[in-house]
Amino acid sequence: MLQDIRDKSQGIVVKIIVGFIVVTFALFGVDALVTSFNSSETVAEVDGVEITRTQMLQGAETQRRQLISAMGSQITPELLEDNLLQRRALDELVQRAVLANQATELGLGVSDAQVDAYLLQSEQFQTNGQFDQNKYLNFIRSLGFTPLAFKERIKQDVLIQQPRNAIAGSEFVLPYQVNGISTLQSQERSYDYVSFSLADESENTSVSDDELLAYYEANKESFKTPEQVKVNYVVISSTDFYSKVKITDAELQDAYQASISGFSSEERLASHILIETSDRSDEDAQKRLSEIQEKLNSGVSFVDLAAEYSDDIGSKNDGGNLGYVEKGLIGDEFDAALFSMEKGDVKSVKGQFGYHLIELNDIVSADVPSFASKEAELTQELVATKAKDALLTAHEDITDLAYASDKLDVIAKEYDVDVLQSAYFGRDGGSDEITSSAVVVAAAFDVSVLEDNQNSNLIELNDDQVVVLHLNDHKPEAFQAYEETKEQVTSIVVQNKALASLQEKAEAAKASETTVWSSVVNAKRGQDELTSLAFTLPHPAEEPVMAVKGLSSGDLALIRLNKVEAGQELVSDDQKLAYEQYLNQIQANLSSQGQQSYLQGKATIER
Repeated sequence: MLQDIRDKSQGIVVKIIVGFIVVTFALFGVDALVTSFNSSETVAEVDGVEITRTQMLQGAETQRRQLISAMGSQITPELLEDNLLQRRALDELVQRAVLANQATELGLGVSDAQVDAYLLQSEQFQTNGQFDQNKYLNFIRSLGFTPLAFKERIKQDVLIQQPRNAIAGSEFVLPYQVNGISTLQSQERSYDYVSFSLADESENTSVSDDELLAYYEANKESFKTPEQVKVNYVVISSTDFYSKVKITDAELQDAYQASISGFSSEERLASHILIETSDRSDEDAQKRLSEIQEKLNSGVSFVDLAAEYSDDIGSKNDGGNLGYVEKGLIGDEFDAALFSMEKGDVKSVKGQFGYHLIELNDIVSADVPSFASKEAELTQELVATKAKDALLTAHEDITDLAYASDKLDVIAKEYDVDVLQSAYFGRDGGSDEITSSAVVVAAAFDVSVLEDNQNSNLIELNDDQVVVLHLNDHKPEAFQAYEETKEQVTSIVVQNKALASLQEKAEAAKASETTVWSSVVNAKRGQDELTSLAFTLPHPAEEPVMAVKGLSSGDLALIRLNKVEAGQELVSDDQKLAYEQYLNQIQANLSSQGQQSYLQGKATIER
């Protein structure tokens, strides 16, 4: 590896760059050097606010990672094309600049303390209810942000959201709008229909060789062998770091304590009588408590006294029974009293809501698993976590190795993995786990790999695996011969011819007196596909409305809409509330979009 880097560092261009670094550092210091490499040309300007190429590329990379995270294996390579991502990133940066300028004009602001509070309270960055620094850093690294850049991004997000929240909060929905939606949703339609089977028509449809050849010649562009590539690749997984990970006894003990922290060491079966002080004075409450204690001492059962005196409606009719209680469930004063008692004791204490007379009925020690029983499991978890962190830390080194060499052997040797080879695959991906990944496909057909014969950048398959690939072979797109496509062409031509025939039969059936109709009465919206198509037709006036509609199966249906009526079912209050919330959200979105369009329309934007 080092020799390879040395070989690449002997060129005149490299020497010029090194000379520039030395001179810049000596004359102006490291800040000037960093600034010179971070400066980028302006790609857009919004009311004097510049958007740089670096910001656009960062935005495109963030979008790429977010798409991969959100869609996983469902993502298509087309969504990850650089030009598309960069165009969308620039559009988003322009929109953000417009909104940020508006917030500044309105005198709005966001403090660092607000941003810190937002991040600390975000569930996404928490483990067991506490902020997790590692989870936070791993997340922002996965998006390609530094901590400072991510914090600034969040600050701007909160800032530009303030006017939007004000617009959304000012929206309201009138009762007639909700009633209108309710009426439309409960509408019922009566219609007749005739179905025409595409499969049956196709069986009775014949085509000639001339028709097939004519279709092939007219649609030759549709019959091509797609461009394909074969790649070599290395996969580096977190499991490759298992043997390099060391777990200390202290780490195991910390993990064990964390794992049993949720276990209560003891539970106590308790009953209580509550004397509330919200509607009576403290003096009256104490007198009532004394009265209860006197009766208890005279032999009256705690159960009967709870039913007569307790203000806790949830337990009074069950003898004051609270069930098994662990610390932290009721209150500090209650806990202090209960967990200082012996079995059979009765004790009074003042709490948040009044006075409690507590009876302790039983004490149960929780069954906390031993360290020995958890050691293997905890060791495995710690190894997996540390290995994942080690892989994340190695990302930069893997990227450097991929860039420094024109081969994969160096990476394979460094991480003790094999160089693998794929089968041929096109831009729609292959059939195995690696080549079916959209990010791998996008990288394989990237100019740097396909044309410049370079290694790809590091590609994150998931949190536990990364891959680097190199082109092995490339097959360009080519036309298929007629003989190769004849079966496919036959299927298409037969189906097209059958569909045209069905369309003629359906149109003829409109006026035919021999047409046999099937009827549906008072159909509700969305009950089946035919009914959904019937709901797309306009209301009939004097005559029924007829139309030919295509079904998802390929069949056709002639539908005759006879009558439209308001539904008879009453809409529940919950459903009306759902309609209201839906309309409110729609109006808020439309208003926000309108505001965005207005602001962009009056802004001076140069690209």
